Amino acid sequence: MARVLVTGGAGFIGSHLVDRLIARGDEVIVLDDLSLGDRTRLPEGVRLLEGKVQEAGRFAGDLAGVTRIFHLAALISGYDSLKDADAYLDANVHGTLRLLEVAKDLPDVRVIFASSSTVYGNRPEPVRRESDVPMPITVYAASKLMGEHLLATYAPLYGYSHVSMRLFNVYGPRQNPDHPYANVTCKFACAAARGLPVALYGDGRQTRDFVYVDDVVDALLAVEPGSAEAVYNVGTGEDAPILGLLRMAEQAGTTKLQIERKGNWPNDIRAIRADSSRLTSETGWTPKVALETGMARTVEWFR
Repeated sequence: MARVLVTGGAGFIGSHLVDRLIARGDEVIVLDDLSLGDRTRLPEGVRLLEGKVQEAGRFAGDLAGVTRIFHLAALISGYDSLKDADAYLDANVHGTLRLLEVAKDLPDVRVIFASSSTVYGNRPEPVRRESDVPMPITVYAASKLMGEHLLATYAPLYGYSHVSMRLFNVYGPRQNPDHPYANVTCKFACAAARGLPVALYGDGRQTRDFVYVDDVVDALLAVEPGSAEAVYNVGTGEDAPILGLLRMAEQAGTTKLQIERKGNWPNDIRAIRADSSRLTSETGWTPKVALETGMARTVEWFR
């Protein structure tokens, strides 16, 4: 049994990860300020430290004996990060720094960091590989890249291992459609389940690599053992147009959606998909949930 810390563990991805850790018998500690998370998502047996990741030092005594840290806590909107850069740098960069200051006093700890595909920015070629030079176009993306660099700096100095996981467009149950950070899969699934109108930004031909939350949890756990240090993409390798996603949601919800056309998002990325072959070759991880199946599950969850 391992003693594990999950920052942001009451959130969307974090709560799914916590469920898996508890199911396998780990002792799980969650650090979450509940600004995006929900304590009711946490199963019995989890210890919740309610606070910001920037305050990690305040909880250092509670974290003695932790050997794994899954760092998922973050502010997550690219658009909002351009309007409130200070908040994003504080939460995502300063928060990561404070967490690493605690981690350096934990013997043999391994830190698994949830980074983002947005670090790659906008490129003519849709496929993103870990060898590509990052070109962030939002403060959010820059903050995730800075988090990766902080891990790479601290780990050799203080003797712990680290992995950065560049997550592509994660979707599935437990997202909050009313939250301003909710992504398009969440909004479409909720609208299809409840017969609500839905906003469509741009022409709908933008493509994304949508990866189901259970597959993401599998990826996070796949890199947990050992001491290898790397950056990995986490995506399906398949791109789907936003308009096609909307049609999948309609089919799962058995009702035609009322579409409200909107303009383009500022700095919107036109096309992106992951090359996750490094993760597959080194860990054996492969995504299992097809987009149609995942959207149907998500729509059903919202009913």
